[in-house]
Amino acid sequence: MFARSLPVSIAVHLSVLVLLFIIPLAAEVVLPVPPSRLPPYVKAIAVPPPPAPPAAVATAPSRTIPTTSAPLFEAPHAILPEAVPPATFSAIGDPLGVSGPPIDVGNIGEVTRTIQGPPPPTEPRPTGPVRVGELLVVPRKIVDARPVYPEIARISRVEGTVVLEAVLDRTGRVSQVRVVRSHPLLDQAAIDAVRQWRYTPSVFHGQPVDVLMTVTITFHLQ
Repeated sequence: MFARSLPVSIAVHLSVLVLLFIIPLAAEVVLPVPPSRLPPYVKAIAVPPPPAPPAAVATAPSRTIPTTSAPLFEAPHAILPEAVPPATFSAIGDPLGVSGPPIDVGNIGEVTRTIQGPPPPTEPRPTGPVRVGELLVVPRKIVDARPVYPEIARISRVEGTVVLEAVLDRTGRVSQVRVVRSHPLLDQAAIDAVRQWRYTPSVFHGQPVDVLMTVTITFHLQ
């Protein structure tokens, strides 16, 4: 029975293939016909023509500079002296533009003093003592006195340094003494010694002045 149904099955399949592929190919193909006129709602847009190519820039023709040879000069046969115009003299007028009689020779000194102006101002006088470093000539000690070692400091074996500031008056005497660096057992002995010193008078800008100086006294046991 299987042998009888096989040819029937093949025939059925061949007929199906013919219907699917061969019949559509044999049918007439109808191509679409373009419309002869566009519908009214469609507007044709005109395409503008392409721009013209830019014109070539005209270049100026190059100029050629004619070359000329340098002029030739002939050397003179002789050198003539230069003509000098005659000298002329004119009267010198008043430089200040003031007309009047000539100045008397005897008044030249007074005119000179008037032109020079007032004398320069003098240096201001210092109101306080001048430090010894500002003087051109440092005061020189003419009377000296050595400090007396205090007995209590000697017994206590105390040594040290006392720094003082002393003011010299215009005659060179010590008028004021101030302790800058103190040592309690040695200050008074140093002050008593410095008050006995004498110096030469000091001058600042030609004027006698007070002088401020620093004195250092060191105490050593022998």
